[in-house]
Amino acid sequence: MDRIKESFDNLPIAACFFDKNGVVRLINRRMLAIANWLRKGGIQSLAEMRDALNLPPANVRCLDPRLWIYRFPDGKALRFAQEQITTKAGVRYTQITAADVTELIRKQDQLKVENTKLAEVNERLRLLLVQMPEIIREEETLAMKLRVHDDIGHSILAARRVLLQHTDLEEIRANAALWEQSISVLYRSSQITAQSEPLEAAKKRAEELGVSVQMTGNAPQRQWIRALSALAICECAANCVRHADGTELYVRFRQKPDCMEVALTNNGAVPKGKIIEGGGLSMLRQRIEEAGGKMEIWSIPRFKLVLSLPEQEETAHESDDR
Repeated sequence: MDRIKESFDNLPIAACFFDKNGVVRLINRRMLAIANWLRKGGIQSLAEMRDALNLPPANVRCLDPRLWIYRFPDGKALRFAQEQITTKAGVRYTQITAADVTELIRKQDQLKVENTKLAEVNERLRLLLVQMPEIIREEETLAMKLRVHDDIGHSILAARRVLLQHTDLEEIRANAALWEQSISVLYRSSQITAQSEPLEAAKKRAEELGVSVQMTGNAPQRQWIRALSALAICECAANCVRHADGTELYVRFRQKPDCMEVALTNNGAVPKGKIIEGGGLSMLRQRIEEAGGKMEIWSIPRFKLVLSLPEQEETAHESDDR
């Protein structure tokens, strides 16, 4: 009998049994400790147990009255259950058990927090999807502005160079075709396509303005980085002619652990003051920052533009390029 009582006391679950009159007949150590928390002096009957669970003391907090889950002073959460059992002899008892559900409650609370975060992310994604058409339109408008700014600026500078050199009529007519091409961009934006080799195209455009582009370092392999670098080269080449009377543009590519650095300088006149970003540089900055990069401009001791473009493993830019 003592062994049976010892085994009953050592059960991982708290348990007690009441006879048909509601008097406690068997209770293990775990349930005895719980009963002392529920009612001063302990539990002697089924009625006292039910009353204590329906109106627990201040130091016991009911977490779920429907499931009979309570938080006790030791921090553990217990779920009570009642069951009618009948022995082989036909004697009926009421069994009350209390199972430790502390870890289950903790995981449930953690799941609620994660679900809340997931709901917030889903709401942000929903708003993003709603705004996606407008974002796409803004991207297309910005691309158009950059193309128009670059093409028209290039045409103006090319025409200026031709006129200053007093070239013949045939070359003037050839350069006039650049104006026609730039104007067509305003009306046929759907025909704009990306250069397959943006760096070579940018170098050629700069040479048409009388600017020699000298590149050092290993050029980036990612197409979207090459495209942004080409935009910077075109803008700096135009500004080199327009503001600094320069003839050479120096482009240095430098691979860093987390980004590709592109530094651009020229052999033109030193800026007279702090460089104020105009339309071209402002739009270039917007494109760089939208791609997750950074753009810095120095005026002293001479003009220098530095791009820091992140080397992600997989980017939306590369998906667009493909």
